[in-house]
Amino acid sequence: MNAVAHARDVDRARAADLARAGDHASAQRILEGLGRDPSTLDLLARVHAQRGDLAAARAVWADVLSQNPEHASALAGTRLIADITGGRRRARPLPIALIGGSLVVVTVAAALLLQHERPPVAPEPPPVTAQPTAQPVTTTAATPALMVLLASPDVRLEAVGAGVRVVFRQGMFLPDSTSLSLQGLQQLERWGPLLRGKEVRVTVVGHGVAVPGGPATGGSTTALARAAAAVEVLAAVGGQPTTAFLLRSAEQSDLPHADAALNRTVTLVVDPL
Repeated sequence: MNAVAHARDVDRARAADLARAGDHASAQRILEGLGRDPSTLDLLARVHAQRGDLAAARAVWADVLSQNPEHASALAGTRLIADITGGRRRARPLPIALIGGSLVVVTVAAALLLQHERPPVAPEPPPVTAQPTAQPVTTTAATPALMVLLASPDVRLEAVGAGVRVVFRQGMFLPDSTSLSLQGLQQLERWGPLLRGKEVRVTVVGHGVAVPGGPATGGSTTALARAAAAVEVLAAVGGQPTTAFLLRSAEQSDLPHADAALNRTVTLVVDPL
């Protein structure tokens, strides 16, 4: 890699850092000065989407597709925007998520545009900060009652302090996807109504399968997007606002199943209020 290419990569990584910190204007200025290569444009489109300007994001992805009609990220982004503008997917605020150590509000569009289980285009961008999912510990008085209320053939329940960890028995997402499979959707629709009327705090934890060359720690944007997709369904079937849920990405080492294919999923931590 020559010095010019290296400098461009460093600037792209800095722009990704600024976007994740919420400084979209600065990220946009940097990216617009880096040329029109597909990697730069793809990141610029994501920045537009994250700040809610779907028209600008669609225009930039169209530029990417004019150079490479098979560009996976641009194709996924334009399909998602078409679904949103066509009324087939909602683009409204979702609950608080933990990213980079800060609590922020994300949107369906911003979360789901991160489609692929592979390293981001920018070299070594700041990863999504994940907190390890708590392992089963000594139960308290509240735990047995919660286990009775949340029991279902679709899930395995584990005690976590006064709360319960909910592990879905079947996988919920296809490889490289942040859209629920039919099986995943049906599991959530069957189990989600059990939350209706319960005085609990629910944390939805997205999981993914580590890929060669990808980050080994720190969670992933794909896992976070999966949590966002699950929250939409849980909120709808449980009669709750999406803001009643918390989202986060699991660590790569947090694998709820021995079968890797089943780890394209979400788990929940349900705590009594």
